[in-house]
Amino acid sequence: MRILVFNAGSSSLKFGVFDTGPEVVQRLKGGFERFRDGSCAFSLQAGERAEKGSARHADLAAATAAVPGLLADWGIDGIEAIGHRIVHGGPDHSTPALLDDAELTRIESLTPLAPLHNPANLDAVRVARAVWPDLPQVGVFDTAFHLTNPPRVTTYAVPQAWREAGLRRYGFHGTSHQYVAERAAEAMGQPLADLRLISVHLGNGASICAVNLGQSLESSMGLTPLEGLVMGTRSGDVDPGAFGYLHR
Repeated sequence: MRILVFNAGSSSLKFGVFDTGPEVVQRLKGGFERFRDGSCAFSLQAGERAEKGSARHADLAAATAAVPGLLADWGIDGIEAIGHRIVHGGPDHSTPALLDDAELTRIESLTPLAPLHNPANLDAVRVARAVWPDLPQVGVFDTAFHLTNPPRVTTYAVPQAWREAGLRRYGFHGTSHQYVAERAAEAMGQPLADLRLISVHLGNGASICAVNLGQSLESSMGLTPLEGLVMGTRSGDVDPGAFGYLHR
């Protein structure tokens, strides 16, 4: 099966085409970033062929709509399904989900927990559904890998009423942490189910994950992608007492 995958972020769009089978083969990878003044930077690579430059796409939605033309120009056809990375899936998305209207409504309801990421994810999904209306669109959730975390990890030390209102720790970058753990096990020549690992995701967003016998045990992020490490535009953990001190 040939699958087109989108990773739509708050400021960039990455995509790739993969052939699945006994082995997964990446046929093309590309990206758009630095959207400003009606244009953006782009990069494309397929085998030995590579291009970089600028394109007249004002935003992520316009860039997503341009992907079919790029695939045609590069001789990539036969797409059978489309996958989307979705940052926040809440407590109920432990597996990939078909992105129908009801599912999009559920994801949109989680926007307050990922206000920069989920809207961008949904923009790409809606454009892709309009461009490829006959293809299945599937969402893979960053939070899903961490839903195996035990209550001692997911529970905040706050009043019970707050927890009943939905306040809990989730964890993010799950697709990255799961992939890194799998590749580490492969490189070590050992079954992932036998290993205890620390996975580190470093980028504009950053997090650390303890992987125990193939499952996420604990992550540095929490209810939202703001908690944890210092990041590109996120302070990470800050002592709540600092706000009272500054208020004086």
